[in-house]
Amino acid sequence: MSERSCVFCGGRDEKENLLRWVAAGGTLVPDWTQKLEGRSVYTHFDRKCLCGIYGLKKVFSSFDNCTSFGVPQDKIIDFVRSQAEKSFDYYFAICRRSGVLLKGQNLIAEEAGKGTVFAAILFASDASGKTVAELEKKTGLNGIKSMFTKELLGKKFDGRGVSVLALKPSKQSEKLMFYMNLLNNFTSGDI
Repeated sequence: MSERSCVFCGGRDEKENLLRWVAAGGTLVPDWTQKLEGRSVYTHFDRKCLCGIYGLKKVFSSFDNCTSFGVPQDKIIDFVRSQAEKSFDYYFAICRRSGVLLKGQNLIAEEAGKGTVFAAILFASDASGKTVAELEKKTGLNGIKSMFTKELLGKKFDGRGVSVLALKPSKQSEKLMFYMNLLNNFTSGDI
């Protein structure tokens, strides 16, 4: 992986953990997939850096014939949230189809008892404290409370409510967790 610097705060991170901005057609646009061709700059996904890029005069000096933003400043947070939701749903479906994502307290406890290693445990926002404590003890992991209720989490999986999901280690599960954390931060207002 290659590191990049945030054009606003100067902090460094892996480029896949940053939002890429590309000059296209005279405007600077967020390149969510990091596949557009052309010169680019990067920002962190936090509110300060996402909004801060709009006030930087030096941004446009790096690009020929680029004088405006493709997404207005008041819409950038909504844009990132929307893209994060789509990416979360995409990786959720991949993890489910590939068997990387397991559903339900009993199955997860059984697999943990057999020695299955999990990368993460995701709990519904309304999961019981008892369920959380039992599975954290059984898996040895601290669970992550999602922004989704049992009903919504289950709807994403197979239509039936669920309190807990577990992710086996994989590149797809890493991406799913990245977008889960990003969405949780948006929901809690940390971003």
